[in-house]
Amino acid sequence: MNPLLLETINDLPPLPKTVLELREYIDHSGADLEISKVVAIISKDPLLVGDLLRLANSPFYGFSRQITTIQQVVSLLGVGNIKNTVLANSIRSNFHIDVSPYGLDTDVFLANCAKEVDFISSWLLEDDKTLANELVPCAMLLRLGMILLADILIKSKKDKEFLEQNQANDFQSVHELENQYCGVDSASFLGFLFDYWKFDENLIQSITHIENPHAAPEEIKKNSYALAVTNCLFEPYHPLSQFNSKKSIALINEAIGQGVDFKIANFLGKLPDEAKNNLVL
Repeated sequence: MNPLLLETINDLPPLPKTVLELREYIDHSGADLEISKVVAIISKDPLLVGDLLRLANSPFYGFSRQITTIQQVVSLLGVGNIKNTVLANSIRSNFHIDVSPYGLDTDVFLANCAKEVDFISSWLLEDDKTLANELVPCAMLLRLGMILLADILIKSKKDKEFLEQNQANDFQSVHELENQYCGVDSASFLGFLFDYWKFDENLIQSITHIENPHAAPEEIKKNSYALAVTNCLFEPYHPLSQFNSKKSIALINEAIGQGVDFKIANFLGKLPDEAKNNLVL
């Protein structure tokens, strides 16, 4: 592995003490897990309490009433989702973001990252609410691999060379260039990071199969297809374009052909207006 990649992994910001304690307790309690203990751990950290209440009352989770206590959040989301959401929220607030090595405007990139989370939650809330709640943490971190590889390129002073090669290839072989310059592509690196931070195994496997959802085990095939569709629709260079919108619809139909229970009418209805407009051009 690229030495700078190893250095980046070793230098990842530490997770807050409360988050580590929560993860440790949930991962090792098994049948002895107590909801009251989960609530007690979270309640020790006012910032974490505020973040969870804000997220629970955001459109991401689509609850019909105001959520005012951590007890409600834990009961409604479930312990596994709480762990993953806490991890994702803590991780994404810890990074300086500059994706200029990819030839992308960082502000536009971040705006599209936010739209990804909005889309996957609004789409799946009507299709499969349990899956929506499970995949929100994944969507929150969907582009983290690119963010960290961009940082590696800048630190190794290869950002301009990478960008020139990327431009010469018309941004068509990004994963190949990532492997060439960093020793790993951003999608594979994201799967590694989910394992490093000890997310639930289902989420790790779902992310691992984002580029080949057809090969995912049956129990996580729907997860992987949902992430693959969102990843395709909001592809960073041409988000919501006609090509990517059609490709995402093809992925939905492929999933349905494999027995995955997606409702195509719901998906088409939830497409952002920009994608709908591009489809009729």
